[in-house]
Amino acid sequence: MRFLILSFLLILSCKENNAKATDKEVAISAHVENKNEVAVQNNWSGEWIYEKKSANADVPEEQFTLTIVQEGDHIKAQYCAIANSGDKIDCESEEKYNVTGTLQNGKIVGEFFSFFGTSGNKGKFEISTIDNNKIQWKVTGAPKGDFYAPDNCVLVKKSNNAVSEVSSGNSDSKTASLLPIDYKDLESKQQFSAQPEDWLQKAFLKKFDLTADSSIKIFSEDGYDIYLIKNVGGDSELVYVISTKENAILNGMNIADSNGDSETVKTFSIDEDDNISIYNETGSKRKLTGKYAYNQGQFIKK
Repeated sequence: MRFLILSFLLILSCKENNAKATDKEVAISAHVENKNEVAVQNNWSGEWIYEKKSANADVPEEQFTLTIVQEGDHIKAQYCAIANSGDKIDCESEEKYNVTGTLQNGKIVGEFFSFFGTSGNKGKFEISTIDNNKIQWKVTGAPKGDFYAPDNCVLVKKSNNAVSEVSSGNSDSKTASLLPIDYKDLESKQQFSAQPEDWLQKAFLKKFDLTADSSIKIFSEDGYDIYLIKNVGGDSELVYVISTKENAILNGMNIADSNGDSETVKTFSIDEDDNISIYNETGSKRKLTGKYAYNQGQFIKK
């Protein structure tokens, strides 16, 4: 009798251990499956950047930024695409969302248009998550006409004004830039906004007693935004470079003047290190008349 009781208890113990082992196997299997799940992006909002730059190059060969605003299951975004080492710039200096989409199965799918074309010529895209700091942009249908957004790239989320190591590795606080710029290429490579923001028009008029007829933001650094402003009144076309912060002009100067019908004109160039060179130009000959360095919102004569 005692033998039968001991045998019965032993059988129950074996069944319980087997059940525990089975539960443990299920838990391990579930853990493995969870590790292999597709990453889910909880917050798409922010500035994301991709940059392709060779080790010895002064400027990136390609740069693509996406500034995303998420509103529930919908997103809107503005991109800035720089290609051919700055030869082609598909950007808009003012806030203008050219990317719209919705969340579907953990991805964003939607439409975009190029700033080289019209808002009616739309292409299609999808954005997927790699992890919380990386996303993948893919063009699934190209718009009609020219556009310079990459067909496929991985973007890194910017944090504290620093670009992650996937981009150029530069750790300063400079955001996407249109530099270098030269006056002779101003019309062909940069797209000025014909209607500057209201605060910018008022601030420019107050400081220089001139109208801001068009503008373009060329870079932002350490909380300062740097613009080129055109004034086309009178016999000359004037170009000013200004620094702004919190919707106020801090500093600025005239860097180009067509001088009406004069053969000699005032021109400029700005290199990738923010140095401004000003010239007197006659025909194809340039004579350097001044050089300035930008630093913390100021243009300092060298």
